Amino acid sequence: MKIASAALALAVASLVHATVDEAHDFTMEAAMPFVEQGFIVREDYWNGEVKSGQKLMITHQLFKGNEYAFWLGTSQEGVTLDMKVFDEKNQPVQIKATSDKFFMSVRVNPPKTGTYRIVFELKSKSEPGVLWALSYGYR
Repeated sequence: MKIASAALALAVASLVHATVDEAHDFTMEAAMPFVEQGFIVREDYWNGEVKSGQKLMITHQLFKGNEYAFWLGTSQEGVTLDMKVFDEKNQPVQIKATSDKFFMSVRVNPPKTGTYRIVFELKSKSEPGVLWALSYGYR
């Protein structure tokens, strides 16, 4: 009995992990047009699960002279994504935001070197929790 429940727990964990990986796959799909424009995609990224409608924030060092793109993705149907980037004075700094069914992109040209806040929210029409991934690149 313990072996069966351990196997079931492992199978469920694998399914959840695969879904988070799929969310990351969608961020990479969003990155493709940027790569064609000369952006370099960073290997590191953030991911997890969030309560539908809960805002998350990630702080990240950005350098003046570089242009950045952030790609937020989910693998779940019926999710609305929102993402904005703010400076230390809480002023929005994004140049352009675009969205698709499973991802959205935000471009940023920081006016000065510093720590910026990426604030995002995912709202599901049917699920209490949403799996997400956030990737970025620069040129």
